[in-house]
Amino acid sequence: DLALLAPHTRRIRTYSASDQSTLPALAQEAGLELMLGAFLDQQLDRNQRELAAAIELARSHANIKRLIVGNETQLTAKLPPNRLIGYLEQVRSALQSSQVLVSTAEPWHVWMAQPQMAQHVDFIALHVLPYWEGEYIETAVQTSLAQIRKVQARFPDKPVLVAEIGWPSNGQPVGKARATPANQARFIRGFLQEAKAHDIDYFVIEAFDQPWK
Repeated sequence: DLALLAPHTRRIRTYSASDQSTLPALAQEAGLELMLGAFLDQQLDRNQRELAAAIELARSHANIKRLIVGNETQLTAKLPPNRLIGYLEQVRSALQSSQVLVSTAEPWHVWMAQPQMAQHVDFIALHVLPYWEGEYIETAVQTSLAQIRKVQARFPDKPVLVAEIGWPSNGQPVGKARATPANQARFIRGFLQEAKAHDIDYFVIEAFDQPWK
């Protein structure tokens, strides 16, 4: 998988740490930077194992430049805000002597609704997923850009990373959104052109199809 990705991108994102301990080294061999994720949920013991694994991997692999502590835990109400903030500060404190930047990933509207989280991250990692918001393909790119700009304007002192953006090639309709290969190509090509023009930092979701979705 990494060999397939290497000609097309300089970096990848993952969503868990403790079950992929060999991945950072393999990615480094493939010349890929890794934005490592630590998976968090209601199981507090497992959360600490994840955080410990993520901290250790970030300390020992130079290709890990950024670390995402929790993925959509606020959107799904898996963690109360104060607990997530505690985890963020735990990781930032452990990595303060390194150059690894720390954040958590949430949809754009969650960052707007919970701006206090920005005080506990090094950058804003937002998800922009117009298909799941039921957007017309004709307006999806411009809607996405408007959402990104809202977050940038709300947090002018923090770098903004679009940690997920994309469009599925198959699946059920969501509102006005239709998942087809043609719509996927239209959205991705349109967004990449705008991202280059406006210097937007982003990760496309996703490199490989996940049939369970």
